[in-house]
Amino acid sequence: MKLYHNQLTVRILGTVMGVGFLAMSAFALFGGENLDAYTQDRAYGFAFAAFVGGVWAIGVSWLDSDLGGVWCKPPKPLARFKRQ
Repeated sequence: MKLYHNQLTVRILGTVMGVGFLAMSAFALFGGENLDAYTQDRAYGFAFAAFVGGVWAIGVSWLDSDLGGVWCKPPKPLARFKRQ
């Protein structure tokens, strides 16, 4: 396994997003107090999905050599339209 350090801004932003998903996962697990069984089951399902997404975002941000196909590139500036 090799950690890559090119495109550092995109990698850090991907890591921040992954940490946000992990925080949502923790809140879904521990944030609700008196929930019925159905709502608690749904919260656990969301927590699992958010945890997987957070781990994936952090892992891919540092382990993939080229992030061009993973995280979206900013759009190119529009060319000026020619009047016809």
